[in-house]
Amino acid sequence: MQDVRVVRLKPFPDLDDEVVFPRLSEKKLHWLGKKCAEKRTFAEGEVLYEHGVRDAPFFVLLSGRVEFVDRKPGKDVHVAAADAGTYIGDIATFTGEPTISAAVAVEETEALVFPRAKLRKMVADWPEFGETVFRTMMARRAWHEEHGYGVMRLIAPQASRRAFEVRDLLERNLLPVRWYDVDNDPESDEMLRWLEIPREETPVLVHARQVLRNPSPAQVARGLGLRADVDGERFDLVVLGAGPAGLAAAVYGGSEGLRTLVVESWAPGGQAGTSTRIENYLGFPTGIGGRELTTKATLQARRFDAVLSSFHRAVELADGPEGLVRIDLDDGQHVLARSLVMATGARWRELKADGIERFRGAGVYHAAMSTDTERARDKDVIVIGGGNSAGQAAVSLSRKARSVRVIVRGNALKATMSRYLVDRVERSPRIEVMTETEVVALHGSAVVESVTLQSADGGREDVDTSAVYVMIGADPCTEVSDGMLATDDAGFLLCGDGAHGCEGHIAWPLADREPALLETVRPGVFAAGDVRAGASNRVAGGVGDGALVVRFAHELLSDETPAGVGAPS
Repeated sequence: MQDVRVVRLKPFPDLDDEVVFPRLSEKKLHWLGKKCAEKRTFAEGEVLYEHGVRDAPFFVLLSGRVEFVDRKPGKDVHVAAADAGTYIGDIATFTGEPTISAAVAVEETEALVFPRAKLRKMVADWPEFGETVFRTMMARRAWHEEHGYGVMRLIAPQASRRAFEVRDLLERNLLPVRWYDVDNDPESDEMLRWLEIPREETPVLVHARQVLRNPSPAQVARGLGLRADVDGERFDLVVLGAGPAGLAAAVYGGSEGLRTLVVESWAPGGQAGTSTRIENYLGFPTGIGGRELTTKATLQARRFDAVLSSFHRAVELADGPEGLVRIDLDDGQHVLARSLVMATGARWRELKADGIERFRGAGVYHAAMSTDTERARDKDVIVIGGGNSAGQAAVSLSRKARSVRVIVRGNALKATMSRYLVDRVERSPRIEVMTETEVVALHGSAVVESVTLQSADGGREDVDTSAVYVMIGADPCTEVSDGMLATDDAGFLLCGDGAHGCEGHIAWPLADREPALLETVRPGVFAAGDVRAGASNRVAGGVGDGALVVRFAHELLSDETPAGVGAPS
């Protein structure tokens, strides 16, 4: 590799110092000084923490100056500076994720040093300070992402399915990433030359100076520490799934003092996390993006000491010792739970069309993230589905796309889509709704280039498109509970009165009480969100379920006998 160039932006990009680098009052500095276990002096050029390290401390600057450095391939870019009287750290400092920049003293600097565990306790002890810290952390992360600083760099052809999976994993886990298309982005050639990697060996993921060649999602998850090490541990509450229902259960469980673990097979947020904007969620009159809602919810859960483990899948439920629930995980770990919440949600149904398998991740997607909106600029795209997710995707994509066709098998949108979204779709001059129509075939070489549409009368038409977003309904994710929990005919989990009415080997076993409203046929095992029979399939409904199951679990755990999967002896 060649030498690293140092670039100092002059002047630094505009930022709101009051939000990104707030000045601490004398009262707060005095309070922090009393809480501090260590005070350190850093020499000019000394690194406070590196780019891409986990568990970086939290620093309060008493004197001196610190600059933030983006360690790009072949280039150190100094992007911002902080002076005495403020603090150093972003979301990664609180969550333990890899840092998105290095912090370097550019003159002799004195600072208070707080390990991550100490920071979490301070936030809990002084909510006013915690509110300021969280607001600042989110603003710093947003500022870095907006300017493209500190992001992970994914260098790959646009048609790479492996690269798409890696990007999806990173984005959905709230880790900033930028895709450099080797066929169209000159900067990708510059980085590959410095890394001495031929174009043929892409995709390549670069984080700070760490390089992963052709990485699988599993390798990326391991490298970034997305999976928690929890083997053999006991929890008061284990939540399977981190959609709105699962995250709500984590927040309320943690706030009630329950030792809580959330196990998520891919990434937090669920289907709601991919929504560009949710406009009918209480308390957000201008709407809130799914990514923002997920970020705030995961931070909130971690603030209450919930453990979140991503890219981690439960593979089996069984009776554990002392009436506990044993949950076996896909990497060989297992945990024990006094109570269990099934918040596994539902997965998008697969489109049944000729050629679909060839184009997964190469033009066929199940979510429209913010990067997809930009990639759709001046292109023709197709959205298949008539629900809220399809409507949100169509509206978002239409801001940059030349045209968006919404393909609906039914005869109207209004039966399955919220009225406000129907109005948005119908008002957009770039959106065309095609009812009583299906996609029956996809065509292209490396990526999707066209599809065949079939109308209700059997007529067919080929239309060009650069991407197809499939949002055609969902099936419940209940494989882990097969044979243990009762479901309705569609596979959704039965709870409350529905669980009480089951017969046979999967039946409510207790004679002294009936199941709680969201309790399944197994005492102490609850269901919340889209996996539950009769769920509302709305974000607010999932959040309500998550809060309610914690109340039931807490009541159950207040008894002397722990909750378990099996009937009490």
